[in-house]
Amino acid sequence: MRLPVKLSLLLAAATCFPLLLATAFTLPRGREALRSQLDEIYAQDARALAAEVHRSLVDKLDSLTLAASTLRLNELDPEAREQALLLIYKETRGADIVGLFDARADAVGNIIRFPRLQGVLASEHEAIDDAALSSYAGKVPLQGALQAGLAIGPVYVVPDVRGRPIPRLVLAVAVPGTRNTRWVVAVEISLRRLAESFERFRPGETGAAFLLDGENKIILHPDRQLMLKQASMRDHPLVKGGQNSEWLGANEPVPLLGWRVIVQESADEALGPLRHLARDAYLWLALGLLVAVLLGFSSVRTVTAPVQKLREAALAVTAGALETHVDVRRRDELGELADAFNTMTRGLREREALKATLALSETLELKQVLERLLDSLARAVPFQEASILVETRDAMDVVVSRGARGKDESHRLVPNSVHVERAITTLQPAVNDGRQMMALPLIRRGVMIGVVCLESNRPYTEADVRLAQSLTQPAAMAVENARLFDEVQRLATLDGLTSTYNRRHFMDLAQLQYDNARRFGHPLTAMMLDVDHFKRINDRHGHHVGDQVLRALAERCRGALRSVDVLGRYGGEEFAIVLPGTTQHNAATVLAERIRKRVADEPIKTDDGAVKVTVSVGVAELDAEMRGPEDLLKRADAALYEAKQAGRNRVVEDAVA
Repeated sequence: MRLPVKLSLLLAAATCFPLLLATAFTLPRGREALRSQLDEIYAQDARALAAEVHRSLVDKLDSLTLAASTLRLNELDPEAREQALLLIYKETRGADIVGLFDARADAVGNIIRFPRLQGVLASEHEAIDDAALSSYAGKVPLQGALQAGLAIGPVYVVPDVRGRPIPRLVLAVAVPGTRNTRWVVAVEISLRRLAESFERFRPGETGAAFLLDGENKIILHPDRQLMLKQASMRDHPLVKGGQNSEWLGANEPVPLLGWRVIVQESADEALGPLRHLARDAYLWLALGLLVAVLLGFSSVRTVTAPVQKLREAALAVTAGALETHVDVRRRDELGELADAFNTMTRGLREREALKATLALSETLELKQVLERLLDSLARAVPFQEASILVETRDAMDVVVSRGARGKDESHRLVPNSVHVERAITTLQPAVNDGRQMMALPLIRRGVMIGVVCLESNRPYTEADVRLAQSLTQPAAMAVENARLFDEVQRLATLDGLTSTYNRRHFMDLAQLQYDNARRFGHPLTAMMLDVDHFKRINDRHGHHVGDQVLRALAERCRGALRSVDVLGRYGGEEFAIVLPGTTQHNAATVLAERIRKRVADEPIKTDDGAVKVTVSVGVAELDAEMRGPEDLLKRADAALYEAKQAGRNRVVEDAVA
């Protein structure tokens, strides 16, 4: 018997016989193993849904607690108090009603609900009729909030305007005040978003997820009638926590709330594929045995190649020509050696490329990745000038360069070169007419992400171009990762609308400036700036014009600041500025007044025409009593409030200083 026949039969036996034994012994026990794995998956799903429920309510409760302690509602006049409640209503996602109650459960001022809002707020809040308002009033956990500081009311179901049952509950937080003035802020929260999340979660065709309260009554369930009735599920087998042959699933408590998330799927549906697998496994094994014999026979017959070509190719590889390839033309045993040789050379090329890629991937700093790429190229392809262009949000820019020309000169000359434009257009390596310049495209998933440009005092050969391309192309993944990392860092620190620092990063920088001022005894001043009557601008011109006003205002502030000053969007139409080394008087009389006057004197050009805008500014300086940048910003915010009260379009300094 010839070698191909022997090896094909051996391969078939070695492949299929273990599979046959594994199928015979493991399929009968596979049902319980699969059930156990599915139970674990459902447990993970239930934990995820429970965490989402917990996070959704606790975040809202934390935000409400912070607002109640910050706004000092008991110190505001009725008009300002109503505006503060309106602000809480706007900023609390899913809030339908906001009210302020005293210890006798009487409303303090007007109750805030949907008809008082306009525009995009309709996507976050819902209209409430008198019946829903009455349900809300009866569900306020007033005593719990007065005793514990915060409380969550019982869940109740009220249909929306389309008749769809929507679970709701009331979050109540005590307002800090005197012993004689004890108020509670009560916010009705719609669980619509949680209901939509539970509806989207469908394990299988017949599975479902539902949410129960502490008495095992339904809060969220696919059956709307059961939701309206708030039916009890205490007899459901998954609620009891025992094993059940009808259902697979999990039961997970929601931390702190006493609720439970149930995930279930029909056992017949979940385990059905295993029965089909057992039925078809033996048929496929028989077919696999036949295919293995045929494949083994044909594979062994193709492994041949001439010994002389292998010798010549081996010598070429020894000299460094890793691209050497031996054509397999004969179907005999010698072909095996040729195939192994080609596999070896391919592995050597991939290993070299992998080394280069790993060296580049050791850092996520874009400039370091590109510098290392140039280091690798310098060891293989000679050059006197080198530049690497990377695609940014605006254009193809020079990020790194080497040589006597310098980065500025490279930025002016290289991107517009003919061979660079040809490489960008064709996505192929390109050289100039004298072959002393080459452009190598960096391509990731078929998209151009950059160009490597090399210049030498001697012409480049085709071999040089191929070698350079083989070294640059594996680096595309590392360059793309570094570029994405830079973009993620930028998005994590900047406000998406105004390109100023977002509040979190602004507070980190403000803390750094505060620490430096304390350590070295330097002055430190903060300004709070707010657009006057910004709501009128949104109502009259639309929110897209309001966004244009905020962007223009941020740009004017940046134009007036020094490089060491820190500008951030503090919230809504309010901006905060930290000025190291600046006193309050100088900041108010020079910088703040300059910004205020420029904004007032120069209307902002928008899509709806020129819009006249004014700003109010509060200024405060660091003193010995302040314990952090938050105290400094509070004083500046208080001065801003005084500017608003005094008529707006003015700068007010902190009176304490």
